[in-house]
Amino acid sequence: MVQTGVPHHLPDIDLPAGVGGHVLGTALAATAAALFAVGSLAVHAATTGSGLEGAPSWRVLLRHPAWLVGQGATVAAALIQVAALGLAPVAIVQPVLAGGLVIALAARAVLDRAAPPLVQVAGALCATAGLAVFLVAAQPGTGTHPAGVLATVVLATAVVVLAAASTRFPSGRDGAVAAAVVAGAALGVAAVLVSAALDVLQRHGVLAALTAAPTWAAVATALAGQYTSQQAFARGSLAVSLPALTVVDPLVAVPVAGVLLGEHLAPGHAGVWIPAAVLAAVGVVLLGRERVGETARPPG
Repeated sequence: MVQTGVPHHLPDIDLPAGVGGHVLGTALAATAAALFAVGSLAVHAATTGSGLEGAPSWRVLLRHPAWLVGQGATVAAALIQVAALGLAPVAIVQPVLAGGLVIALAARAVLDRAAPPLVQVAGALCATAGLAVFLVAAQPGTGTHPAGVLATVVLATAVVVLAAASTRFPSGRDGAVAAAVVAGAALGVAAVLVSAALDVLQRHGVLAALTAAPTWAAVATALAGQYTSQQAFARGSLAVSLPALTVVDPLVAVPVAGVLLGEHLAPGHAGVWIPAAVLAAVGVVLLGRERVGETARPPG
């Protein structure tokens, strides 16, 4: 006897994964990247030479229009980043934010009225291609468990201690790179903690989120990251500090999100997304190559 009617079981439908499943979050992350690029350019212009021995003078900065504009763009970018982290995994948002480096250095070339050297063009191509392939192949997934309180406190404490130590870094290229590495690590950890705080908000409501350890740890680490980024920008040229910060941020954020939140990347595609991530990192480093004869402006 032939059966008729609607079948009891519909065929399984594969839901989109990775970027395809988080289009709005990815778009918001791209918007934040552009604003971070604008903010970085403005802040660097103001902080370079704002104090003695590479240490920024906050009294001068608070009266500097470019610094205020840069901070405004950075704050707006941070708010959009928070919204993006509420809609997409850390492993999507932070790598997309790294694309802001291409925008920042392209804008710098326009402001300098000079074509970027071929090495930076090659860097832009490598970074863009590597990032695109990584996001498609890795198919980042959302976290599977809430962040532990002890791990959260330890992470935040380590970041704040490193940020405080950045005031002891020397001026010049080495000090700028060291401060930028600390800033990138701090901002990467902050992004993970923001995602953890948003998870508490979604699971337990506003009151629980306001009193949760990840929320205050995210605030502390984000402030530490912003503070240390000012130290980096004041110690060397943007082509030195920004690439280091940009590379370290996702390199720290993605594995920390995996351990703390249980976010995952597609293991079966590791043969594609790992080389793509390496290519993107190489591209960012090439983007940071200074023009021949370019040096950091002396402080003072």
